[in-house]
Amino acid sequence: MIVIDASVAAKWYLPEVGSTAAVELQEGTDQLIAPELIRMEVAGSITRRVRAEKKEERLAPDVALSRCAKWFRLLDQATISLIPEAELLQQAVELSVEIKHTLQDCMYLAAARGLSARLVTADRPFHERAVRFYEHITLLPGCGAN
Repeated sequence: MIVIDASVAAKWYLPEVGSTAAVELQEGTDQLIAPELIRMEVAGSITRRVRAEKKEERLAPDVALSRCAKWFRLLDQATISLIPEAELLQQAVELSVEIKHTLQDCMYLAAARGLSARLVTADRPFHERAVRFYEHITLLPGCGAN
């Protein structure tokens, strides 16, 4: 059982450093889990690329819409088990205050802690801050420079 955050799942749709390792997680045998928040965060990562400043990172609107549709289909297939936000919010608020990090990221941390599961992120600053409070957080291979 592995809790993944949006920084990992977004790499399934946005080829970038760490995408290969993210796909390996998706194709692996471990059950993947995330707060419901991941639905919006990954879609937001995809749609944000339509307005990317760097031309090489920009997505055409139709490509972004197609990738979002694929993401929503993946969720409909229950490839990731989603945890209702209400079950995590209070602990996430407390963690956000304690580790001085965003509430959104702390939702994933709360999920992992509540399940005693490994948490995988591609967000190096989040990893560095959270590892002091939860030793089972792992940085996605190749994402050390993020």
